[in-house]
Amino acid sequence: MPYMTGGMAGWMVVLMFLVPLVFTALIVVLIAWVIRSGRGRTGADTPEAPLTILQRRYARGDLGTEEYERMLTTLTKG
Repeated sequence: MPYMTGGMAGWMVVLMFLVPLVFTALIVVLIAWVIRSGRGRTGADTPEAPLTILQRRYARGDLGTEEYERMLTTLTKG
């Protein structure tokens, strides 16, 4: 067995298994990163302004008129 010198064949087998595995994992991470960073540019992750949320809740009927006006006064005071 001339190809097995000093136990190096065992490490070669391990490397032949690990290198493609690590390479594949890096590609998957890169694809996930590209997809995730692309979503940030659409504006979908930006928080809504409090006034917009208040108006939407009032339009849906979640708030009564008095409660809406009180909250509106509080938001526009500052």
